[in-house]
Amino acid sequence: MFYGLLASGSVLLSEISRSLEEDITLKKTIERLSRNLMKFDKIDELHSNYIKQVDKLIDDQTVFCIDHTDISKPNSTVLEDLGRVRDGSTGKIEDGYKILEIAALTKENKLPISVLSRLFSPEEDNYISENRETLNALKALTKNFGNKGIKTFDRGFDNKRIFDYLIKNNEKFVIRAKVNRNVIHKGKSKNILATNNDYKGKYSMTFKKKDKKPKTVKISYILIECRVTT
Repeated sequence: MFYGLLASGSVLLSEISRSLEEDITLKKTIERLSRNLMKFDKIDELHSNYIKQVDKLIDDQTVFCIDHTDISKPNSTVLEDLGRVRDGSTGKIEDGYKILEIAALTKENKLPISVLSRLFSPEEDNYISENRETLNALKALTKNFGNKGIKTFDRGFDNKRIFDYLIKNNEKFVIRAKVNRNVIHKGKSKNILATNNDYKGKYSMTFKKKDKKPKTVKISYILIECRVTT
């Protein structure tokens, strides 16, 4: 398996099998590797060793990118616990699975480092909600790396349960807010977009877009109040 992973540069069992170039049919190679993988019982030890290596690269400036995605399997009929997901590429509702991925951006590495990847389905017996999956992932992140790093989220995580958890656990975080949210600023409740429009950009940042062209944006920050339930 290790040779096949390195030789093929892929995690797909079919590609790993092809790279072995055995004098038997590809189907037989895949079946043998599948049987041996089914017997592998050291996943906890493997994961622990991986986290120990990653932990050396994590510090207070590490950015943890947390996001949901999906994998569609419209032609599959026998995979267990297939649920209904929205295909992000086509917008169609298909059979498939949801995925929660957490990747770390570090100072020393140009590429993000995966620190947690969880495939799940609403059809699983122990499934409760996407929020629960997110909260379990955040707890695992704290268990593995403490309160190091800055957790970052897109608009899909802009909800009270996530805010409550992050604030109660004294986490550093950034969440992209929805425009229909209200914030408490200077003792008054106000729409977040209207509050934003009251301030001009005090600081400038320049970065490269996907097309490599430079883009300059102006930003500001203000102190707002978050009310957390007990």
